[in-house]
This record gives sequence, structure tokens and C-alpha cells, in this order.
Amino acid sequence: MLMPQLKITGSSLRTVLAALLLGCFFAGLMPAAPALAQGASPALMDKPPAVAEEKKEEAPGAPTTCGPMISDTCLPITTGKFAMQVWWALSMYPNTFTNNWRQVSIRGDFYTFAMPVKFIYGPTKDLETYVVVPFILNEVNDVNVAGPNGETSASYGGVCDITAVVKYNFLPEGTYTPALTAVGGVGFPTGHASHLNPGRLGVDAVGTGSFNFITGLNLFKYINPVLVHGQVWFNSPINIYKIHGDEGPINVRSREYLNVNLALEYPVAKQWVLLFEVYSTWTWQNLNTVQSFQTPSTVIGILPGIEFLATDKLSLAAGASIDLWGKNGVMKYTPMLTAFYTF
Repeated sequence: MLMPQLKITGSSLRTVLAALLLGCFFAGLMPAAPALAQGASPALMDKPPAVAEEKKEEAPGAPTTCGPMISDTCLPITTGKFAMQVWWALSMYPNTFTNNWRQVSIRGDFYTFAMPVKFIYGPTKDLETYVVVPFILNEVNDVNVAGPNGETSASYGGVCDITAVVKYNFLPEGTYTPALTAVGGVGFPTGHASHLNPGRLGVDAVGTGSFNFITGLNLFKYINPVLVHGQVWFNSPINIYKIHGDEGPINVRSREYLNVNLALEYPVAKQWVLLFEVYSTWTWQNLNTVQSFQTPSTVIGILPGIEFLATDKLSLAAGASIDLWGKNGVMKYTPMLTAFYTF
């Protein structure tokens, strides 16, 4: 009787154990799905963290300035923009330069007040045009050599020669190369240069009496923190008046001359800029110029100055040009002020 009972008991035990195992298996699977659904995504499915893009630092551009007071600028004005610049300058002539670069007395008190007005326009990209209309007032006092009627002082004023210039920036500034601008222009003989009155002691000559044809190059380079400006202009004047020759009146050509200028600007504050210029004019003998018509002359000088950027449109500059060396010309000191306004 015991054996049949054990068999029944063993069979029942196996059935119970199998049921328990199946129950545990399914019990272990059922909570797993909600847990995965509620938890974070598996590590393999996580997106990699975004890598911050490296910012490239660009070289700072040249700051805005008023520009040189004597040297011409290189970079044209913005396309479609119009600007105007006015100078106020008073020249005093203490001496003259001799043929051997010495200084001698000018034998009188000579002064010139100049007020050139410059109108600037940018018709298209990289191109600039401007016209300069200068007003000149000459005055002399206490001259040693009196006029025909005993005059020792005189004054005369009027519009001097008007100049029109076009310049094109054909080479932009590069990492190691400067910007280059080609320049062409004409000076018109609008001043008073003929039928001079001897009683005015020569101060009524406020023009050259010639067409002046200009060709040249301007350059610019920003060498942080200094702005460098350069100018080389070749001037070829042709006189419109005749002089008396051995066989009657003859046409003459005024002496050609070269302007070589260099200007440095150094910003010292947001609105203040220091300025230093070296200017020069070189004249030589022309083969087709009458020897006695005009004496070749050379002048070399400097101009220290300071600029003030009043607003985004208005800038001011003040300085004084000083002729240091020269040959066959006049020596002068010229304090000046300029205002540049962009419309």
C-alpha cells in the first residue's frame, strides 16, 4: 500500500514543481517591460553630447579715423555715399630756401589763409570721385622792396585752381600686401594768374595759370595698431599763357613735379587718434620749359596732429605743417583745422 501512495505523491510533486518554475519564469518577465519603459534609454541608444563649435577669431579691421590732413586717402568712400571736407589753414612765411638748401629772410610779412572745400562721392564699388574748390586770401605787410607807388602792404583773395580727381581701388588690402588705388585728375586754371597788378606786390597771384594733369598711386596698410597711408603723384602742368620769346609769344610748359607723402595714424582712445605726416614736393628741369620761366624747387616737411571722432558722421582734425628743408622755394608754417562730414 505504501508504494502506490509514493508514486502518486512523486507525480504530484513533479507537477507542483513544474508549475512553480513556470510561475516564477513569467513572474520575472512581467515586471521587466514596465521597468524598461519607465527607465532611461539604453546606453547604446543615447545621443553623443554635442561638441561645441570652435569659434575662429578674425583679425580686427582698421578703425575709423578722420584721415590724413595733407596726404590723399587710398580707400574709396562707400558706394552711393556723399561727403564733404573743409580745411582752414593759415600759412606764415618766415624765410625762403636758396639754391643750396639754406634759409634767408623773405623781406616782409607774408600770410596766406586757405579754405579748400572738398566734395566727395562714391558712384560705384571701389571708385571715388571728388572736386576741391579752394579759396585763397594772400596778405603782405612791411615789405623791404616797395611797389611802383611806394606800396609796402597789400592783400588779395579769390578762388584758386579747382581740381577734379577720380581714383579706383584696383588692389584690396591683403594679409601682407597694402591696398593700392590708381589716381587720375585735372587741375583747372580757374584762379587769378594773369594781368597781375604790380601795386599788389605779387599777392594777387592766386592761381597757377595752367592745366595740371595728375597721375599717381595711393596705398594703405593696417599694421595693428597703426594705419599707414602713402601717396605718390606725378603732376604735369601745361601753362595756358604765353611768354615773350625772341620771335614773339611762345607756349611754355610749367615744370613737372612729384608729390611723395607718408602718413601714420595711431588710435589712442575710442574717439582720439594721433597723426603724423611727412610730405614732400620735388620739381625738376623740363626739356621743353623755358629756363627763365620757372625755377625748380623742392620742399620737405612734417605735420604732427590729432583727430577727434565726434560722431559716426563727423570727425575733426588739427595740426601744423612745418617745412624743414627746401631748395628754391618758400618756407612756411601752417597751423590748420579740418572737418569731415559724411551725409
